Amino acid sequence: MSTLDPSTPRLPARTTDSSTVFGALRTAISGAAFWASIPLPLVALGLLLSGAAAAAPAVFVGLVALNVCCAALGHTYTPAR
Repeated sequence: MSTLDPSTPRLPARTTDSSTVFGALRTAISGAAFWASIPLPLVALGLLLSGAAAAAPAVFVGLVALNVCCAALGHTYTPAR
C-alpha cells in the first residue's frame, strides 16, 4: 500500500505584504530621484549661460530647489549592477 497522496499538491495563496510594496515604492522613488539629480545641474548651467535665468529667476530657483530635493531623496539609492 502506498503512503503517497495521489492528489496534486496546491501551492499556498500568494499574499502581498505591505512592507514589500512600500519597499519597492521607496526604491523606485529613490532611484528616480537619484537619476534625475544627475542632469539637473546641467540644465541649470544651460539656463545660466543662455541668460534665461535672468529672465525667469523663479524658474531657476525652482530648478535648484528641485535638484536639492532629488539629491536628498536619492542619496540612499544604490544602482544594481
